[in-house]
Amino acid sequence: MMKFGFVADGVAKLLIAVALCAFLPAVESFLLAPRWLAITATVLLFLSAATEISYGVRKGEKRYVKYLAIFDSLWVVSTIIAVIFALVGSPASGFIWFGFTGLGSLAIAIVFTTGANGPDFAEDESSDGTTVSTD
Repeated sequence: MMKFGFVADGVAKLLIAVALCAFLPAVESFLLAPRWLAITATVLLFLSAATEISYGVRKGEKRYVKYLAIFDSLWVVSTIIAVIFALVGSPASGFIWFGFTGLGSLAIAIVFTTGANGPDFAEDESSDGTTVSTD
């Protein structure tokens, strides 16, 4: 059941990344964000979502839910702060929201692709298709 949670959260983030692609000019304009930052954050969110889905399918260990909870909680806080800043016309709003989205997404991708969570390269395939153990 835990694996489903990782996949569902990853799919939700993937859908948000797709929606950002579709509405990027409007979101940029509202948050007074530079295009480079908006595109970078959107790409990182997309990659982070794909990484999370992959992790959920492969492992989905309960002890890593805390990273998603921290990211999602801080994302809500950064969204509220960014909207308040945008409503008063501050260009900091874009840097707050897209900055957190990009950096937080990068952090999540790193957590789910390094160390014990990363791919298992202990077994490699040889050129003739047989498996070779590196033990």
